[in-house]
Amino acid sequence: MHSRKSLITILGIILAFGTVVVAQQTQTPSPDAGGQFKNRSERWSARGERRGGRERMGHRGGAGHLMRELNLTDEQRQQSRAIMQRRLAGTKSQREELFALREKRIAGTFTADDEAGAKALHQEMRASMEDIHAEMEGILTAEQKTKLEQLKQERKAKFEQRLKERQEFQNKNPQ
Repeated sequence: MHSRKSLITILGIILAFGTVVVAQQTQTPSPDAGGQFKNRSERWSARGERRGGRERMGHRGGAGHLMRELNLTDEQRQQSRAIMQRRLAGTKSQREELFALREKRIAGTFTADDEAGAKALHQEMRASMEDIHAEMEGILTAEQKTKLEQLKQERKAKFEQRLKERQEFQNKNPQ
């Protein structure tokens, strides 16, 4: 169970950073309702639509949100994309192997050796993510690093508050 949570966490982190890369690529304007819009949010605003349910619930997009809050320069965005593409390419075989192990677990053919292999892969992926974090922080200015630390602390406080609320709810409503 713990390894499944770790796998999900690792994959979530990878996807979050991948989102940063994709979200920061320049997009060509697409015509909509007879006009030109730079991005989806402009189209939604023009049509009076709201963003998805996750944003209404207070979710803003994980690590990608943190990077957007830092107001990266174009050069920093390019460096960030290059780092993510290089790291994603470097961990592709590990991700594929984890996916294969997941399929074995679902099929019921998961062995103790497979579990040990999955744990080792998780550790490798975690180390790779730490390298990504360090490399990404290396492209930030001193002000951006300070802002990032502030955002991380705010995020941690919100997480702890939600965890506390969840525990209180569970204590009030035992199953």
